Amino acid sequence: MKGLRHKVRISTVHQQVAAIVATRDYLLRLMDTKETPRIPREVRREARALLRHFPPADQLRPALERGLSELNP
Repeated sequence: MKGLRHKVRISTVHQQVAAIVATRDYLLRLMDTKETPRIPREVRREARALLRHFPPADQLRPALERGLSELNP
């Protein structure tokens, strides 16, 4: 396709995994009313919906490392 450029990833698989895990942790904090008391209800609902299909924490990092390693040889 004309004009389509190949994007070079600068971050490592480890950095990509850390970013996704940190995003998961952030969404969990958004749902915690004690940690983030002034977050609107709709934001909490959205965070809960996004987290619904995340794997448990102990399975998340290994799954990401495997999958991202295959995508970024």
